[in-house]
Amino acid sequence: MLYLPHKFSESTNANIPVTKIEINPKFFECYAEMLSYIFSMFMVEVQEESFNSSRIDIAADIDGITTDSLLSMLRVERIRVESLSFFKGTIYAGSNPKMRIYNKIEEIKARLRKGGEITEYEKGLLESGKSYTRFEVQVRLGKTTLKDISANPAKFGEYFDRFQVFDFGDSDSTGVLQVRYKYINHKLRSELERYRNFELVQNLKSKFMTDTTDWFSSKKEPF
Repeated sequence: MLYLPHKFSESTNANIPVTKIEINPKFFECYAEMLSYIFSMFMVEVQEESFNSSRIDIAADIDGITTDSLLSMLRVERIRVESLSFFKGTIYAGSNPKMRIYNKIEEIKARLRKGGEITEYEKGLLESGKSYTRFEVQVRLGKTTLKDISANPAKFGEYFDRFQVFDFGDSDSTGVLQVRYKYINHKLRSELERYRNFELVQNLKSKFMTDTTDWFSSKKEPF
């Protein structure tokens, strides 16, 4: 996130350093609390539109599915096959947006072993006794201010539409659909649509939109 307070000519502004802020929203109860925290860093009055966001991470956690099983069912739209990889249980796809799918419970446990912090939400996931898979999309933004994001945060849930899941009704978990799909002709691709499972993607979008709308709600008390 970059703060540009300069009100001079373009050439003068170019010679004045910007202020870079790295912040993780998950450690704040709501948007108002995070905004208050950011504003407190400055000795002058600042506004939402003063801050350009360079990156945003969109995420949702789903139980009942593993990264291993997804390899035979998942296709990610608009990425090169070469940009798909599977390393130490994590699926990586694309560059911008960059998708990551991994075991959220194992990631939390690994962070705790290193002495890292976890949120109340993450603590709740651990205590549930269930296994959760994190679907995460990292997006590098252009000229997008905090005000732009807060005006309609749920729109970023559309990135989950890039995930396509096909349920072939068998237990085959050895294939990598993204690679196979490349060699399937267009006629057969259309036939594959009858195996398309829209439920998982809709669940991802629904969960993200509900949680995000709640976090950005102006009715939520920050303190």
